[in-house]
Amino acid sequence: MFEQGQKIIYPMHGVGVIERIEEGYYIIHIPHGDVRIRIPLTNAERIGLRPLLQREEIEALLQGMATRRAGGGENWNQRYKENIQRLRSGKLEQAAEVVKLLLERNGKKKLSVVENRLLAMAWQIVLSEIISVYEINGREAEELLAKWMKIG
Repeated sequence: MFEQGQKIIYPMHGVGVIERIEEGYYIIHIPHGDVRIRIPLTNAERIGLRPLLQREEIEALLQGMATRRAGGGENWNQRYKENIQRLRSGKLEQAAEVVKLLLERNGKKKLSVVENRLLAMAWQIVLSEIISVYEINGREAEELLAKWMKIG
């Protein structure tokens, strides 16, 4: 169970804050896009709501991505479905995998508009957790992410 004021990860959106708990619902504010969402308390786990990771967990996970080879097939449709499933998991590792996969793919062949949007979404999800946990700004978070994943 989460508490009022607690930062959480909401799949497909990134970091949110439990604004309040009322009548069996979490009222979550997602700063990116200024969105408010009502989630039944009983569905939180099924939906994939989770607490933020610790600094050490984020660093280990993302540094490990640098040496990891991203998979992904040639079939665009199948690749898209797999990437959406990864983002729906709400797990940082899965969102980072989407970033890694699409950046590698973009290095070989230009991404489609849809895959570019998916990359931007995954990038924002990963950054939102880094920004919140490390309490840094977006530029600093992007530099950390690029360093850890050996990008640019």
